[in-house]
Amino acid sequence: MDNNYPQYNEGAGSSHTSNSPQCASNFNIFDKSASNSNSNVKGNELHRASDLLMAVSVCTEANFSRIADLADTAMDELIKAALDGDPLWMPQQNEEAESYYTLLDIMKMVEVGEPPSSSLLDFDLFNTKSDTESNINNNTNLGFKDNQQQQQHYLQTEFSRQTEFVKMDPLSIVGFLMDLEQWSLVFSDIVSRAAILQMWSSMGPGGTYDGTLQVMTAEFQLASPLVETRESYFGRFCKQLAPYTWGVVDISLEDLFPYPSIGFCRKPSGCLIQACPDGISKVMWVEHVEVDNRCVQPMFQPYINSGLAFGAKRWVASLVRHCIWQTTLEAKSTSTINGDPGLVRHKSESSGTNKTQVSILQAGRLSVLKLAERMTRTFYNVVSGSKENPWMKIPIPGPHDIRVMTQKAKENDPGRPPCTSVIFTTSAQVPNNPNEVFQFLRHEKSRNKWDILSFGYVITELACIINGNDSRNRVSIIQVNSSPRKVEIFYLQESYFDATGSYIVYAPVDLFAMSILLRGGNPDNVAILSSGFVVLPDNLKMNGQEIEADGSIVTVALNIVDHSITERIPFDSMVSMHRIMNETVASIKQAFQVEQF
Repeated sequence: MDNNYPQYNEGAGSSHTSNSPQCASNFNIFDKSASNSNSNVKGNELHRASDLLMAVSVCTEANFSRIADLADTAMDELIKAALDGDPLWMPQQNEEAESYYTLLDIMKMVEVGEPPSSSLLDFDLFNTKSDTESNINNNTNLGFKDNQQQQQHYLQTEFSRQTEFVKMDPLSIVGFLMDLEQWSLVFSDIVSRAAILQMWSSMGPGGTYDGTLQVMTAEFQLASPLVETRESYFGRFCKQLAPYTWGVVDISLEDLFPYPSIGFCRKPSGCLIQACPDGISKVMWVEHVEVDNRCVQPMFQPYINSGLAFGAKRWVASLVRHCIWQTTLEAKSTSTINGDPGLVRHKSESSGTNKTQVSILQAGRLSVLKLAERMTRTFYNVVSGSKENPWMKIPIPGPHDIRVMTQKAKENDPGRPPCTSVIFTTSAQVPNNPNEVFQFLRHEKSRNKWDILSFGYVITELACIINGNDSRNRVSIIQVNSSPRKVEIFYLQESYFDATGSYIVYAPVDLFAMSILLRGGNPDNVAILSSGFVVLPDNLKMNGQEIEADGSIVTVALNIVDHSITERIPFDSMVSMHRIMNETVASIKQAFQVEQF
């Protein structure tokens, strides 16, 4: 592997569906590895034989009734878990006063047309079980049941709940939760693979998803190949609970369709969405799962046990980030580094000042944002521990567990270089809080302290677009100069920080591609390879109701071109990757011993 810029940067630069229960051959599959931000990916090829087995199993009318009963009960459990006795505000027509009811009261009035009964609130939905469900459990194959009981002995329960107000109307939120492609893209940091195996739709007024039931499979990820994904088959049910309130619930189907091994079970999980004034929605999210965490590496155990890894707070954080990103995309202007009006701020070394104000055309701004969106989603895909990624451990002794895999270029894909790339990654603990680590890794002035390809060069943030109200969350164009008049390369970089974790994703882009991009060129035609960092909180402790961290888990992932790779990775290349990764991690740790950020 030749460590120079040309080698490193080569090539850089919803509709509703209704499927008949009698037809199991129409599948909606979303493959993130083969898509970009505006693609419409649907296919008939199943990723796994188990998907086909499940699809055939759910296709009968009898099984549809069982799944529907299970989904109804799950919705009741979700409501109780989400509200937990809290009042839900409902505006009353023709009345000036605001009235408070529990959502159970509202459902009683809407469905039965009767005044709310106090006895309804005493009804224990968690302990209800339909006769159908009981019969299914009684008829379960004994061999499967024994295997399940042994597996369930190791299952741990994770339960979390989060409430947030987001700038999006309920129908829009319901729309992307029930649309496979949109759901996979909005939650691309969590969902690594997803497919709809069957859908039964009873469209509500105006073509809404009210009453829609889907059978799905999905893998849920943490952005590191050192953490196994969680895979589940589940039903997703959408229901309009009241004129201003919707519910979307997931429930695992293992009780109906037992398998020899169960390591992850999705209990009633999902969200209630209520309309508020000014286009705001109140989202109450619940995550309730049972999972076998015996294979989790000790480094990640505290983070996963805290509920931040796969809990409601992370799902809501991703939803909030999506809403903020949509606002940034639609904005005609955004703040710059110094808060001056305008889209971006350019810097130069001329006129004795090192600052010059310039602006990017609106079309160029949109192209930059859309390319950054594709870059970040691609990064989540390549760093995932998904079973679709053929990771192998570099067989060289050292302080870190370094994993590597190759990706071949797909035909007619202008979004990446037309050659094989190699991704290598590791995770390491850094004894500094996540905010300090994030600030260090995202800041252009720090780049030549950890990037071995930038040592001795001048790094400048040429322009930035602020994403939301926090100036740390931004899309940047970074320029690398080997001398005042010689530009070596540009980097497109996106950084985002929240309480559950943060990321810094970047990709090299050459001068020609950047020029086209800034003039509003098609971002799908810019070939990029995504690299970057994921910073997770470590050494967690409680401070009242909040979780604080004194340390960080940093995942480093580098995606480069190596022309020496054909069918196998040469050992010399593995040695180079092992050295680069160890030097990068050591440089990050050493920087904090010298100065604070």
